[in-house]
This record gives sequence, structure tokens and C-alpha cells, in this order.
Amino acid sequence: MKMQGKVLFVFLLQSLFLAKVSPEPSSEEDSSSEMHHEEQRKSGSHGHWKYDDQDKWSLDFKNCSGKSQSPINIDTRAAIFTPALPPIVLQGYDLSDEEKLTLQNNGHTLQLSLPDTMRIVRGFDSVFVAAQLHFHWGTVKVPGSEHTVDGLHFPAEIHVVHYNSKYDNLSEAASKPDGLAVLGAFIEIGPQENANYDNVLSSLTDVSIEESDTEIPGFNVRFLLPPNLDHFYRYNGSLTTPPCFQTVNWTIFNETVKVSRKQLSELEDTLKAGHDSVLSKNFRAPQLLYGRRVLSSFEALGSPGGVSSGGTEDTSSGKSSKRGARLGSGEDSSEKDLTDKDAKFALGLGEILAIVFGVLFIVTLLSFIMYMVQQRKKNSRLRKDTRQNVIYTPTPKEGV
Repeated sequence: MKMQGKVLFVFLLQSLFLAKVSPEPSSEEDSSSEMHHEEQRKSGSHGHWKYDDQDKWSLDFKNCSGKSQSPINIDTRAAIFTPALPPIVLQGYDLSDEEKLTLQNNGHTLQLSLPDTMRIVRGFDSVFVAAQLHFHWGTVKVPGSEHTVDGLHFPAEIHVVHYNSKYDNLSEAASKPDGLAVLGAFIEIGPQENANYDNVLSSLTDVSIEESDTEIPGFNVRFLLPPNLDHFYRYNGSLTTPPCFQTVNWTIFNETVKVSRKQLSELEDTLKAGHDSVLSKNFRAPQLLYGRRVLSSFEALGSPGGVSSGGTEDTSSGKSSKRGARLGSGEDSSEKDLTDKDAKFALGLGEILAIVFGVLFIVTLLSFIMYMVQQRKKNSRLRKDTRQNVIYTPTPKEGV
């Protein structure tokens, strides 16, 4: 009995000793484990997060509550003109139709895989390799761009995702500070169909079900972006979906892309997510800047082409914001709204006309006053002359 007690006592001492000397996991290991956990979530099931519970993303993905999050509202008056920003130069975007691209409905967006022969060869300190492009959209009544300009939402937005060529692939680069570069462009409603976008949108019915995919022939992906790539905004931000890594160098083009109302409706109404629900309003609300600078490659105060200063209220995310009047309608907003140059010209012309009419009014008033003064003087002289020409004849006295 005594021997058993000694053995138990020695065992307890050894357990306590091992508990004290066992090292605790380092913070670096915790971070690595969490990053691995987040990457597993992202590459695994898409049911871990939804667009209608954005406020809860940070519970599972702590980066989503960081201070360099995307998207943002671009305040054109606060953007810093930076002529040193080099223009964007693309290479390998004109793909042969013999090359097959995978188009997928992943439950969150419509995504098109891109070959690593597509690259950004100028515009950044490194060469960036294309990985995929995807879209964000809303509904007929709710515009679905992620970024906003002066508080205005656009009907949709395209993102072309690239990773730094110093890394082997997108997964490796996604968590690195210099890992990603995304080209973004706003999509508006135009008067006619966009043949370039038909290369993608014509296959929507083939991927209408969540997690379905199909192959489409290659085409010139460059034509999905605006014709002018020289005018853009630049800032440091994050992925707009979990795990929200703050590793993205964002380029948002000032010029928009136009598609027809029919084409946008197909994007809004065709794809399904979850239990046969329509995949729409897949955009994140604008995030706070927290002192970040937004640079501009051009010197201008105006918004991107087609944006109207008038707006309607967008309550899609529970917050009020203005958007271009009837941007989601079938009418071409560029035909309805004045461009910045036209607006400035109209304003200048109005001021000139106001000045001219003001001067004419004053001249007319002075002329009228002078005329009245002259008339009064003339009448006064006439009365005086009349009195001077009267001959006074005294009444004769009787009896004289």
C-alpha cells in the first residue's frame, strides 16, 4: 500500500513538472494557424459567410475588422493628384479562341479563370499575373457596385485579380503585404448590347446552379475594361470577401464600361445561390478609410463618365446613400445627364447670360429715367413759355 502511494506521488510530481516546462504556442504559430484556418474556409464550403450578414464576418475572419478594408467611397475632391503614377500596361490579354477558360458560379459571384500568360507588365513595382475575374451586381432597383464615387453607386462592377509574380500562385500571394493587385471598373447601362461582354454572359444559363461551371473559348479580355486605362484612382485595401486579407493594391478606373439593360438583367436574374435563391446584391458596403490616401492619376474633380449629380436613395444595406439618377434603368445615363465639361459650359453660359441681361436691364432703366427727366424739363419750359406769351389787357375803367 505504501509502495503504491509513493508511485502515485511520483507520478503527480512528474505531471506537474511537465505542465510547467511545456512551452506555450507562440503568437506567430497562432497567426499561422488562423491564416491556415481562414484559407481552409475560403477554399472550402461557401456557406460560412453571406452578404446579408456582413457585420458578423469579423467573428470568423478577424481581418474583416481591420483598418485597411475594401471597398471604399472615393471622394473625388479629396483624391490626391499624383502625376508620378505610371500608366497601366497589360500583356497577353488577347486570348486565342482555342484556349478554354473556366466560367463558374461559386455561390457568391460569377468567376472566370484566367491563364498566367495574362499580366500587368507596367504600373507597379513588380509584374503581376492574372488569376481570375469576377463581378458584383445588384437588382433593377438596387445598384450593385462595391466601390462608390462621391457616394454614388453604379449598377455593377468588374474586378480582375492579379498576384505578384514573385509568388507561385494566388493562394500563396493572397496573405502577403505586396501580394495582390486588382483592376476594377464600373459597369453602366448603355443604349446597345456590348458584344465583348456576350463572350461571358451568353453562357450564364450553363452555370445557373451554385457550384456549377463550364468552359468558354478565349477572347480579348482587355475589352471587358474601359477603353481608357490612363485615368484611375489608386489606394491600398483588402479583399472584399472573407478572409479580407489587407494585401490588395487597388486600381479603380475613372471611365466606365457600358452594357445593355438586357445584359445586366441576365446577370441579375439568371444565377442561383443556396436553396434556389437568386444570386444578387453580392456587394460589400463601403468601409472607412481610417486615414488612408486615395491617389489619382489625373487632375480632375469630376466623377467617372455618366455619373449624375442628382441621385436617389439606396437603402440596400440599411444605410442611406445617393446613386446616379436612374443608373439602373434602360435609358443611357450619358444621354440624360450632362458630363462635367457640359455642366461647366452650361454654368458659364448661364452666368454670362445673367450678366448680359443684368446690364441690359440697368441700361434700359437709366434710359427710361433720363427720358422721364428730359420730358419733365421740356414740360416745365413749355409752361413757362406759355406764361411769357400771354398779353395782359387791363379792364377799362368806366367813366374815365
